[in-house]
Amino acid sequence: MEQFVYTNEGRVLLREAGPGDSKKIYEMYQATNPEDWWEEEQLSEFRFNLIKEAKGRIFIALLKDEVIGHAEVVLPESKDDPVYLVRLNIHDDFGRRKFGIELVRYSAIIMKNLGYKSYVTWPDTNKSKGLYKKVGLKEIKENPQMLLSIKAKKNTEVKLVKELNFNEEPKDLQVVVGCPWARDYIWLKAFKAGAEEFLDYKGPFVHQVSCKGIEGVTLLDGNSIYLYVPKAEKDNIELIKELLIYSSNLALDNGIESLHINIKDKLWSQLDLSDIWEIDKEEERLEMKMEF
Repeated sequence: MEQFVYTNEGRVLLREAGPGDSKKIYEMYQATNPEDWWEEEQLSEFRFNLIKEAKGRIFIALLKDEVIGHAEVVLPESKDDPVYLVRLNIHDDFGRRKFGIELVRYSAIIMKNLGYKSYVTWPDTNKSKGLYKKVGLKEIKENPQMLLSIKAKKNTEVKLVKELNFNEEPKDLQVVVGCPWARDYIWLKAFKAGAEEFLDYKGPFVHQVSCKGIEGVTLLDGNSIYLYVPKAEKDNIELIKELLIYSSNLALDNGIESLHINIKDKLWSQLDLSDIWEIDKEEERLEMKMEF
């Protein structure tokens, strides 16, 4: 399925990206201030293939055969779960001209036609909220997103059961810290980026652990923490606190001195880890969703 958008600049084509489009996407980012995955062509191609391998779709907007817009979505295993928009970016020269709106709408229509029931994203609260509202996404909730410095280690009751490998993803556990969507993509990215040692990457460090007879998993992905616990324990604040302490200790043991954490406000408001963490930056991460 392809779609055209007519603008003053000419006819813009919206379509799914194919293998030959990776270089064009990379070139779009070079015209602005490339960061992370788009600093080098090898990194950009790795990211492109990673999204595809993780059951993702990549959509682009082309003007005169040049990419001016780029969106990535990851599809869940169940069509009852939401499709997750991982990234949306429009070339600086074409911002505020509705290309972002059209690209999101186009990808959402395709997802709906495939039988998925909803579409979710975590936009920058200040920059992108209006764009997504125009497409039809609604504000659901805001949760803290923090960059922390680790000040010290702390004793914990959590014990290591074993280290997990790529083939041991905890499908039966619920994510309580970290992005709750695109789980296969997050797991795949952690192991693949670690193997390639991209972006000064450290890890992944993936431990199956036990605390007072309850088993969970901590994934330290670079400087990001993901915690997996049984669904019945998703609000067990004492368990989550102990797992965060364990993960923080694990980070220090491996030379990681700062952490990036996304956590539900309900949980964060009950935690006090000021003896081991110093908050360097805190902002709200907005969840927006559209039901088809």
